[in-house]
Amino acid sequence: MKRKLKIAQIAPLWYPVPPKGYGGTEAVVSKLTEGLIKRGHSVTLFASGDSKTKAKLVSIIKRNLFSLGVPWLYDSYNILNLIEAFSRAKDFDILHTHIDVYDPIFRAKSQVPTIATLHNPFWPKTKTKTGRWHEYKARVLIYNRFSKLPYVAISNSYRKQCPADIKFVKTIYHGVDLSALKFNPNPENYFVWLGRLTPRKGLHLVVKLARELGFRLLIAGKVASPENEKYFQKEIEPYLSKKIQFLGEIQSEKEKSELLGSAKALIYPLLWEEPFGIVMIEAMACGTPVIAFPRGAAPEIIKDRKTGFLAKSLDGIKRAIKDIENISRIQCRQRVEKLFTVEKMAEEYEKIYYQLLKL
Repeated sequence: MKRKLKIAQIAPLWYPVPPKGYGGTEAVVSKLTEGLIKRGHSVTLFASGDSKTKAKLVSIIKRNLFSLGVPWLYDSYNILNLIEAFSRAKDFDILHTHIDVYDPIFRAKSQVPTIATLHNPFWPKTKTKTGRWHEYKARVLIYNRFSKLPYVAISNSYRKQCPADIKFVKTIYHGVDLSALKFNPNPENYFVWLGRLTPRKGLHLVVKLARELGFRLLIAGKVASPENEKYFQKEIEPYLSKKIQFLGEIQSEKEKSELLGSAKALIYPLLWEEPFGIVMIEAMACGTPVIAFPRGAAPEIIKDRKTGFLAKSLDGIKRAIKDIENISRIQCRQRVEKLFTVEKMAEEYEKIYYQLLKL
């Protein structure tokens, strides 16, 4: 039997671990941390002080950055978090980082083995005159400078899109807690959209379809920036009605399970190459099929015509809506049980740790 490990999980500080609402990376870090503890490992979590975990919690700030009003892309606190974790490197068998951009600089000098999971996309891909373009170029240069460091990708789609010279040792899909997401074989008469309210998530297209076809649509999510607020006010809010309702941000797994599980389908017409899309496996875990454009990781998550539909156009989504009764809800649940559980995710990461440690 292989020995149990002392593992450092280093999370970004934007939201607590786990987040109370939005915060995909922090949610994954939480599930992985708790999953590794269940497997008998000793885990130290470097995260904001308002995080909740069975691991040993080390925090350089009492509250998450967004609650403190720290703007997105202001990374000084996340750098300090990396400094804190790597200053204790000798206390661990392996350090696992989830903070993009700066972690290669620390990992390259570490005497203790490290692994990093890349959660966020490299973008924009087209040259612009904005500072974001220069930040993109700098990020690629940093990763190219430390190209021998090992990384985990969260989807094969992500690996293919990555512009930097990165050594991906494995693709490991995110996992969900099946005990928190209840299977519902008998949905109510509505469709659902859940996520961060941003144009590239395609909510305006779902609203358009709901108005055209007359189906009931429940919307839940977070408006996370002034730009997204403008989008919501222009593209979504004017069309809210008794049939098209905005519920705000979901605050608990129980609420999420009830909302997703009672829906006929999750409609998710992505307009970008999303690296994963946790909401899709959350929906399927509840037995709810997913109708999506075949972009990003959607083709890896959805089994077309078995656990949902990969539609190439709005007309394709219309056809999928009419055919949704042909999808077996139990097959949706079974696909998640096979591929996308916390237990499987933790086991796969454990294998990587042992591989890097040559155990």
